[in-house]
Amino acid sequence: MPPQTYRRSLSHTLDFIRDLDRARNVEDISAQVLRHIAPFGAEYMIASTIPKVGANRRQVLGSVLLQHWPAEWMERYSKNGYMFRDPAVAHAKGSPTPFFWNEVDQGFRDDPMAVRVMGEAAEFGLGEGFMAPLLTLDGQAVLFSLGGSHIEVRPDTRAMLTLIASYAIARAIAIKQDSIADKPAVLSAREREALQWAAEGKNDWEIGEVMNISEHGADKHMRAVRSKLGAINRTQAVAEALRRGLIA
Repeated sequence: MPPQTYRRSLSHTLDFIRDLDRARNVEDISAQVLRHIAPFGAEYMIASTIPKVGANRRQVLGSVLLQHWPAEWMERYSKNGYMFRDPAVAHAKGSPTPFFWNEVDQGFRDDPMAVRVMGEAAEFGLGEGFMAPLLTLDGQAVLFSLGGSHIEVRPDTRAMLTLIASYAIARAIAIKQDSIADKPAVLSAREREALQWAAEGKNDWEIGEVMNISEHGADKHMRAVRSKLGAINRTQAVAEALRRGLIA
């Protein structure tokens, strides 16, 4: 990268980090991300964890950390379970490297539903895009996507977009945690019991067995616990509960 281009890229990134430090909610973060990616032709962005296969609409929507995405497309995407047939998501699961949507293995065209997902996305102004698969420190997978009718990103700016995604997601998680830090988390006796077993390393099926409930029931308790503690996964929920003294 030429020195002048490098300095410009670095300056852009530092400006973004400073703007993020001033953000007080996820709406502020989304606005700052959009402002900094607009020069590339990106009109929309979203960051989400990956729900389990078969997750319902509420669970898919609940996995979103940040978003400025076409509302009607978001509704259709979550309602029809498109995340589990989206070729970009499938590609991200198999590769940690950021990529443009048009770099996805064209083998997806053998799957009519995958072709439908990509085709319908274009109808909502998402004809081109960029995705960065990221991992939080505790191993939680997060997908960051930006999209628009036409994206113009040079190869040497791919790393900068990934850095922007990383800082935005980290700031969103921090704000989410701060927003509930001062709120007492009231867990039911059964939620506390499920969480205690999770801290012992048991999975949902094992928790269900010892609590004499179904695996679905155990998962329901754990989802409620994560929501009340502002945790994005089980590991974080256990750590937060231990910190608060909710479990031993």
